[in-house]
Amino acid sequence: MTPNDLDRAVLAMKRSNGAMPDLCRRLCEGDLWVLVPYHPELADQDFELKNGMPFPFAQFQGEHGLAVPVFSSEARLQEGLKRGNVPPGKFLPGTMPALQLLEVLGKSEMKMTLNKGCATGEVTLPPKLLRDLASGSALKPQGLGSGKTEQLTLKIFNPADYPTYLVQSVFDLCRKHHQFRAVWIFTRKVRGQRPPALPPCYLLVLMDPRDEVLFHDLNLVAQSAGEKHAVSISLADEKNAPYLAGVFRKFKPFYVAADYRPPGLPEGGDATSSSKP
Repeated sequence: MTPNDLDRAVLAMKRSNGAMPDLCRRLCEGDLWVLVPYHPELADQDFELKNGMPFPFAQFQGEHGLAVPVFSSEARLQEGLKRGNVPPGKFLPGTMPALQLLEVLGKSEMKMTLNKGCATGEVTLPPKLLRDLASGSALKPQGLGSGKTEQLTLKIFNPADYPTYLVQSVFDLCRKHHQFRAVWIFTRKVRGQRPPALPPCYLLVLMDPRDEVLFHDLNLVAQSAGEKHAVSISLADEKNAPYLAGVFRKFKPFYVAADYRPPGLPEGGDATSSSKP
């Protein structure tokens, strides 16, 4: 079966969480397919959602907890049923506008697993993200200077302690867009205390030129890949060469664009490798 755009986005997520922005955009387009437990009154007629009615969609218990299986097409739905050895007649297939379904699942505090059991791979998304996608806020840039200001004492992450999934996801997104020139990852310096098992992560990002849509995409990737880490992102001052030279001299970024030469770097010096971390 020929994959559609949403299928290709799910496939890309198998390779890297850096594909999250494209997945979210594709997920909001058109219709999605769902499963409803079989009932003779529902066969061969349209199904209408009404306030106060019991939750109508099939659910399953998986590694991410209770979730609703949703599919990108009827072909994927049938593939999922076949691969899951689901007996004929147990469920009825149905379609809903994507934004309406995302809103219903999000407000019901239900996770969604897209293309469960299919060759495309599957992706499970949390209810908050579903609500934000339905409202449009998940894909709406918030500006480059928004967010609260904090005074913190930070230290650079030891590469051996990198939150690997977060770092790799950010790396994969950055290398696709020339606006991203370098990225550092820090955590809080806490004197006299044992560091938490999942320390907060602070990304410092050098963009030139700045792009609010790509910066928003980076936030989306980082927040979804951070797992249980709290992740914050700040922009470095791309016009201040002495400041940048000092940052590069003191701290080693985990990503530097292959065509970028940091200011103040000695001839032949290496800020970091641009290959995979």
